[in-house]
Amino acid sequence: MPSSKDRQRIEIPVYLYEQLAHIAQTEDRTITSVLHQLLFQALQSYQPTWIPSKHLSRFNEHAQHVLSLAREEALSFDHQYIGTEHLLLGLLREQAGIAALALEKLGVALEPVRAAVEQKIGRGDQPAEEEIDYVPRARKVLSLALDEAERQGSGYVRTEHILLGLVREGGGVGADILDTFGVLGKIRDQVFALLGERFTG
Repeated sequence: MPSSKDRQRIEIPVYLYEQLAHIAQTEDRTITSVLHQLLFQALQSYQPTWIPSKHLSRFNEHAQHVLSLAREEALSFDHQYIGTEHLLLGLLREQAGIAALALEKLGVALEPVRAAVEQKIGRGDQPAEEEIDYVPRARKVLSLALDEAERQGSGYVRTEHILLGLVREGGGVGADILDTFGVLGKIRDQVFALLGERFTG
């Protein structure tokens, strides 16, 4: 449960504060009133997606390792969050999964993706906090991964389900990088081709 201190002071990133300050100045309002309005509007449409404490047990060992690796990648870039681009890097690093094999077959390698992340996002200005959270798009990807596992009759989410979720979500930096590499529309077929080989081979 949030503590009473959370009600008194919530820290937000500088770039968000600057956007709030710009809106407040433009509309001749206080930052607090702008923040209250935006939070109220967001809470009206909020729907929980992937909840770590509830859903993590449904991810198999390799899929859970992807999440750990994604966190490592975010920290290595000094990013204050875990985004879809970090999930993509985690998928590439987890060599035991179908996702990494599918990406390899399509010519997607770890270092070029890392370079693309740095080019698109850059590095953070200061070391990231140990406690970093998933951005909404990344949570949506993981929610879609659960849906992919259920559609395929799998008891557990595997790495390929995370990759398929990333492709289905389609709007994050991770998907954008895959699109830049010219493989976004090929991934689903490649994953199912590999799954077919596994079950018939």
